[in-house]
Amino acid sequence: MKTRVLLAGAVAAGASLVLAGCTAPADGGTEPTSLTMWHNSADSPALLQLYKDFEAKTGIAIELVDVPSDSFETTILTKWATGDRPDLLEFHPTVANLLTLNPAKNMQDLTQMEFVKASGDLYASMGSLDGTVYAAVTGFPSVFGIYYNKAVLADHGLQPPRSFDDLSTLCTALKPAGVAPIWESGGSVWPTQVLPLLYVADHNSGNEYGAAIGGNKEALDAAGSPFLAGLTAYAGLRDRGCFNADATSATFEDGLKAVLEGKAAMTALHSDTYASLLADAGGSPDALSAAVGFVPVSSSSPVASWAGGPLGTYYAPKTGDAAKEKAALSFIEYATGAGYQKLVDNGNSFPVIDTAKTPKGFSELQLSYQSAYQGDSSIAFNSNVAGFGALATETSKLLARQTTPEDAARTVQAAVEQASTAAGLPGW
Repeated sequence: MKTRVLLAGAVAAGASLVLAGCTAPADGGTEPTSLTMWHNSADSPALLQLYKDFEAKTGIAIELVDVPSDSFETTILTKWATGDRPDLLEFHPTVANLLTLNPAKNMQDLTQMEFVKASGDLYASMGSLDGTVYAAVTGFPSVFGIYYNKAVLADHGLQPPRSFDDLSTLCTALKPAGVAPIWESGGSVWPTQVLPLLYVADHNSGNEYGAAIGGNKEALDAAGSPFLAGLTAYAGLRDRGCFNADATSATFEDGLKAVLEGKAAMTALHSDTYASLLADAGGSPDALSAAVGFVPVSSSSPVASWAGGPLGTYYAPKTGDAAKEKAALSFIEYATGAGYQKLVDNGNSFPVIDTAKTPKGFSELQLSYQSAYQGDSSIAFNSNVAGFGALATETSKLLARQTTPEDAARTVQAAVEQASTAAGLPGW
């Protein structure tokens, strides 16, 4: 196979060199023998195999420009700003990230491709702008919810939570038992934002709330704001002593172990932590599923919250080379069509395009992620809002009683205003 990996630093300086291999077909056109893809270095073996399979089928090599995952967004946007363009781009599908690419000018329109209508309403929330689809999403999203220890709840005659009122009720029932009702992971910082974001899920049907915030039609710190209510509810759980004693310094890895071992009843995280949980369970999916469950929770109903990621999300930039642009669309057609079932099977993942079947062998816990996503769910409202990087810091401060819900909401709102204005986003 010809699939090769190029150094990330070579994108701007030498991308044109890797585009040179072409042959002239009988009709006098230019048929490319390679396409350059800027991709995330964390791509799975299944995705890397997809690129090789496409070459085997078409004779067109995918020349991989390896972009480090720990600086992925910054590196991509810096190189993009120079005017350099790959033939294929792996990148985030969220609207906030999409807008930074000026897709109407720089991206090919994928709206009429078959995968769009086979993906349910996925593209109503991401990968599209003003009704035009620019991204092809192949990966199952991260699903956020509550992990819980089945035995701990059953031993106390309790059911898994469905709402924040249920979390408070479970907290009251479990505190006297010497079990941490909810494990919080302030030492890891990012998990502290999960509970407040979960609260908002049932206020974000069709991403209406997220769109209102992102379009400057509503403010996070306004009276009656679901976001402010979520921060207030989070502070309420803290004040009732629902978290572990070391909540400000504990890690999410410790939290997974605590729930598995029954030292904590619940923790709020996402589906991508499954591998860590499985390792803690000695690698036994059955043992893990017997011990731990996963359910969606929001303010008043069990609405799941999910977020798409960059891995396996593809764009076809406009490069000015008609033959390569056409070949890039052929890759997307293959990745979402003829090659998709094998991608799902090789990655042992859930399909988001309904032309593929779910592989066999998933554990009960893993199937609960799929059930949550396919049930009543909404994209995490902050996914399409610029400037939300400030949230984890503010929720960590809130956990440590270093700020108030109102001040935290004002700080995040200010960050959103600054980032959205600087990016020149619509409405700002």
